[in-house]
Amino acid sequence: MTHNPTPPATPGRFSGSVWTDDENYVGRTKAVYFQCPVSRRCLEIRAEKLASITLKIEGSKRGKKVLSVPNFRDRTMSNLLRNVEMDLGIGGDCWLWLNKEIAERPVMEALRPDFMFQEPAKGTITYDPSKRLNGTSNPELIFYTDPDETASILTVERRIGDTNRYEQIDADLLHMSIYNPLSAIEGSGAGDAIMADIAAYRAATKLMYARFTNGGRKSGWITIPEVDGYNELTDDDKAKLRDTLRMLREDDELKGLVAGSEFIENQMDFKELDVVAVVKALERRIAMAFAVQPVMLGFEGETTGMNMRTADRTFYTGWLKPRADFVLGHLQSFLRDSLNDPKLTIEIDETKLPYLQDDKLDMVDKMAGRGAITFNEYREAMGFAPAPWGNKPIPVAGAGESLSQSGGKDPEQQPDNQPSREVAHNADTSRRASQRA
Repeated sequence: MTHNPTPPATPGRFSGSVWTDDENYVGRTKAVYFQCPVSRRCLEIRAEKLASITLKIEGSKRGKKVLSVPNFRDRTMSNLLRNVEMDLGIGGDCWLWLNKEIAERPVMEALRPDFMFQEPAKGTITYDPSKRLNGTSNPELIFYTDPDETASILTVERRIGDTNRYEQIDADLLHMSIYNPLSAIEGSGAGDAIMADIAAYRAATKLMYARFTNGGRKSGWITIPEVDGYNELTDDDKAKLRDTLRMLREDDELKGLVAGSEFIENQMDFKELDVVAVVKALERRIAMAFAVQPVMLGFEGETTGMNMRTADRTFYTGWLKPRADFVLGHLQSFLRDSLNDPKLTIEIDETKLPYLQDDKLDMVDKMAGRGAITFNEYREAMGFAPAPWGNKPIPVAGAGESLSQSGGKDPEQQPDNQPSREVAHNADTSRRASQRA
């Protein structure tokens, strides 16, 4: 089936997309990902942590295939989750489209956010790289939305080669968006909040770079004595004068100034600017905006084993688990509807998280010390196979030792179990009974 696209004119509640323009999105991506090493590392940490989680997947074979090998390029769900988080972290939007042309082997791929154009008034969402790159609209994919339910895709059309003709295909579209209070159709990522900090960081590091490349010298101007008859000089004389001035500005061996000259500096030194402290403060501000613990970035005075363990746990409970629930919840709901698989579930397998396992093992050790579990339960928690003799409770540590120290007396004969007695007002309570004369 081929035809020219004629999108239906359905009424919409929102205006067209203006946020994902070339200057805004590309400029922000360059600043956050290519021009600031701190923000880039924060994005990578967030993406790597999200990609590292182990998933528990239940459902049909089709759903499991999509979630195990989503597409040819990503190959694994971990790589797709890494790309999803990069898009969400930079711009707050992630678009995934599901190609169901091969019914038993659907393919799910990500679409670049700034190539997506939403036109609710026309009831369409288009993937149009040429419109962004050269200003000529020629969509590669057109998604027609349901006018009564805008979250639902009615039909999808794909461009045929380099022609202006389109064919209808079996596909679907998922839009994940971080809430943006200023827009109803576009999200806002963590990168939006730190553009000023990144600009300041770049300015500070450029200042340091310029100072080092200048051999540590200050920049400024050199004034020279007034030249009599300057207007009467020949071109050769003026060229010689310019060469002399260039020597004064660039010669590393120059120890002084010509008599009557004066150096006017226009640059403060590191001590005056305290630029190193400024850079350190900006690094922490950028890390804070991305919810990344300073120890994960190897900041000075932060990296210890205990700090790293605490940071992993804090990062998981404070950011990673909520973000994973957000992404996996979208994927689960989308694939359930699109693949007609209502029993599909996607969850985090927390038994595979090392820092949570450490907490579990600490708890098991405490329970074993109180005799609350059996040998086999302890072995299972440690990852060992059960033993034939392991169904007995673990004895409480030190129980036999305390019994021998009691002198072999029965429990009812111990002082703590004896009934209280009246003591005279003049009794000697300073020593034990065995020590009194």
